[in-house]
Amino acid sequence: MAYAVSGHGGAPTVVLETGLGAESAEWQPIQSALAAHCTVFRYDRLGRGASDRPSTVRHVGQLIDELHALLQATAMPPPYLIVGHSFGGLLARGFAQRYRDEMHGLVLVESMHTRQFAVFGNAFPAPSESDTPEQTRMRTFWAGEWRTPDATPERIDLPTSLDMYREIAPLGDLPVTVITAGSFANSPFFPTATRDALQAHWEDLQRELLPLSTQAHQIMTPASQHFVQRDDPDVVIKAVLAML
Repeated sequence: MAYAVSGHGGAPTVVLETGLGAESAEWQPIQSALAAHCTVFRYDRLGRGASDRPSTVRHVGQLIDELHALLQATAMPPPYLIVGHSFGGLLARGFAQRYRDEMHGLVLVESMHTRQFAVFGNAFPAPSESDTPEQTRMRTFWAGEWRTPDATPERIDLPTSLDMYREIAPLGDLPVTVITAGSFANSPFFPTATRDALQAHWEDLQRELLPLSTQAHQIMTPASQHFVQRDDPDVVIKAVLAML
């Protein structure tokens, strides 16, 4: 598994966890900005970036074990402040539940919600000749391909992964920040007339993550699309520095 470490030591260790649609390298500007304040660790899960290809189908519980083993093997000490984007938010939440005593906090950036495919899977407009390849790929994935492990290079069993974390298991007073973007309001994949209603549904789902902790709060970044680390990296940096 490929990884990169920056910074000068000190607790906590900040762990950057990517989603399904990007490599860890896109976190480099945020990693560089945080390195003056703490140790920052990013890595490519099996099937992503420079890491090896996975030999089997895996669910999020196994990915959590792989991350924990990697942190130990690379001598990255707890406590951990995990920044998880999209699917990485689901993984970060599961890691915090399993290793609560090793956690400093969570920053969930546009975190995957266990009901998101049921809510938005049929929201895409019907196919047309003007569709871009990206529009076709997104529609196909959200409409049902997500259930197939080979739909992702990581061979993730998403149905099992979502079932594992449908319940919001409280994390006590662990600091949790939920960063919510204007993903649907700004999305090119949906008709303009439907975007506001879809955005309202997305914000409702994101608010459902707040009961994770008595110390949870939400930050809105309405001008950003789903990849906040690209569109508005400063909001992520500031959230991490506040939690530090």
